[in-house]
Amino acid sequence: MRARSGGVLVRAGHTEAAVDIARLAGLNSSGVICEIMNEDGTMARLPELISFAQRHGLKIGTISDLIAYRRRNDNLVRSGELTKILSEFGGEWDMRVYEDETHGDQHIVLSKGDLTGDTPVLVRMHAMDPMLDIVGIGPKGRADEFGAAMEIVAEEGRGVVVLLRDTAMKIENNDNASPRTLRQYGLGAQILSSLGLSKLELLTNSPTPKVVGLEAYGLEITSTRKISELG
Repeated sequence: MRARSGGVLVRAGHTEAAVDIARLAGLNSSGVICEIMNEDGTMARLPELISFAQRHGLKIGTISDLIAYRRRNDNLVRSGELTKILSEFGGEWDMRVYEDETHGDQHIVLSKGDLTGDTPVLVRMHAMDPMLDIVGIGPKGRADEFGAAMEIVAEEGRGVVVLLRDTAMKIENNDNASPRTLRQYGLGAQILSSLGLSKLELLTNSPTPKVVGLEAYGLEITSTRKISELG
């Protein structure tokens, strides 16, 4: 398996974690990954792994720990200047363009209202896919999701819409075509964290995602809200 460039700050995976640990230790950027099984044949989860480490005198860390450490020392996104734009979707927005310093991609962040405070902020994370978003080969309503999300945030008067762009993505003419959202998730989390967000109400037509390592960015998904009844 090949780790993503940028490590766990780009993709919170075990492959990236193994390579990051080796690199941070000043060793060859490679590693061996294995699963530890319980006596009954099931895969050991964190509580069982902690017990296993204690019995055998091993050190243990989580991907969240590694992300938190790297966040204190590395930053993979850089924000451009704040500008005002006027859109047919929701009127006036504050816009920032973030650049991914690992791959050079630029991502668009649109926001409205006061994002400070403890009240969850309405957020749409949208990974751009030309075939789904423009050509319209995906599920019914997908091509309208981004504009619809902007309208919902505008009606709320407070929120953030992030458009993640992957210029290395290959165009695929099938219903399963999608951006590498796993690669981009870490970048999106860094962007939201840089905006000072903590509690998120996620705009999505998908089930509530379980995102590994999100707490390391100081972020928490408190709830979700559908973009449309088509999703």
